[in-house]
Amino acid sequence: MTTTAHPRLFRVKTVSGVETHMRILHDTADGYQILITSRTDGRERTSEEFISRELVESCLRTGYLTEVAQNSAIGAAR
Repeated sequence: MTTTAHPRLFRVKTVSGVETHMRILHDTADGYQILITSRTDGRERTSEEFISRELVESCLRTGYLTEVAQNSAIGAAR
C-alpha cells in the first residue's frame, strides 16, 4: 500500500473552551492517518488515529470539520 504526504489542517467543531485541530498526515486507499490536537485549560493532548475517507467527507459536509490555512491555527502544526 502506498501512502502520500497530505498536509491539510482542519478545525474540529467542539464544545466551548476546547480548541481541537485535525491534521492529515498521510492518505491511503482506505482513508487517512491523522493527528488530533486538543487544547483546554492550558493543557494539550495529541493522538494519532486512522479515519476513513467517507467519515472525513461526511464531517466536511455537516460542518463538523472546517479546513483552515495552516498558519492560522495557533500552534497546531507540531
